[in-house]
Amino acid sequence: MLDDWDQIAPAGQPGECNVRRAESSHPLDFRIGKNFRSQYVFQLDATCSSDLKKSVPKLTGIECAFEPLSNERFRLSITLGDPADFRNFRLMCIGLLLATDAIDASRSDHGMVVTLGELHRWQDMLRQRRERLLARTEIIGLVGELLFLRDKLVPRLGILSALRCWIGQEGHEQDFVIGATIIEVKSQIVTADRLVRISSEDQLDPVQGRIFICNQGVAPVPPNNVESRTLNALVDEVRSLAASVGSSAVDLFEIALTAARYDLNDEYDQEAWILVDRSLYAVVGDFPRIERNDLRPGVERVTYSIRVADCEDYRVDLEATIAEITV
Repeated sequence: MLDDWDQIAPAGQPGECNVRRAESSHPLDFRIGKNFRSQYVFQLDATCSSDLKKSVPKLTGIECAFEPLSNERFRLSITLGDPADFRNFRLMCIGLLLATDAIDASRSDHGMVVTLGELHRWQDMLRQRRERLLARTEIIGLVGELLFLRDKLVPRLGILSALRCWIGQEGHEQDFVIGATIIEVKSQIVTADRLVRISSEDQLDPVQGRIFICNQGVAPVPPNNVESRTLNALVDEVRSLAASVGSSAVDLFEIALTAARYDLNDEYDQEAWILVDRSLYAVVGDFPRIERNDLRPGVERVTYSIRVADCEDYRVDLEATIAEITV
């Protein structure tokens, strides 16, 4: 995706851009190209309101311009300032394409709204990625999701389909959505009294589909342990799986890592992790949870914890459940 960007020649005149359709199969009019100064440009032409100009974000090193083409048609132009940042710029543009690929061409106004919203999300992701390392709890969470992806979903679905199902890093309520099945992965250091944190009243609401919680216990061990993986090593392992099937899988993986605010750092090699146990629980019947219908009017954004010990009646066979999942 967007692999031929480097082959596009710069525009011939100042103020012009030499562009082509980004993806011929995409319903919206996205274009890639270069301007007269050889800067990379990503554009969306859409029928929309001029009021959207107020929603255009300011990104470090990236210029966003919103200009009229006709009475109701406007162009959003996104220009990369520093070519050294092309990797992140390219991933962001792929993310914009993926976020809008189900929007019909007749609803290009909605496509522009979604694109601007995604630009704001990327603005936050890239800023936070630069500003701080992942906290230890965030490292454990990312390690857990990568372990589940590698161990359970890749053998069942293949790496490309598995990565498409990994949506938790995109700001969704759940970690993995496979067809009509939702799997929320909760990983923590092994303790006697294990709790899983639920981030909202919607996360375990069965109205969204068939939901499971995969609880994983991990333990820190010395990095030289043969069975352990540091976060950096685990990322490299999954990246190699993605590379084995092509650039589309690598792009999906790198976008997910960016959304998780992961960037290669020696600090992530200081501690290694090993999987101790893994159990799957079906969120059905009287499973301990809070749903939106349980809340009084005015109450929202609820966070709470569930004791894993109180979920034993809902434990299901992990291997059999994964085997029956279809995309």
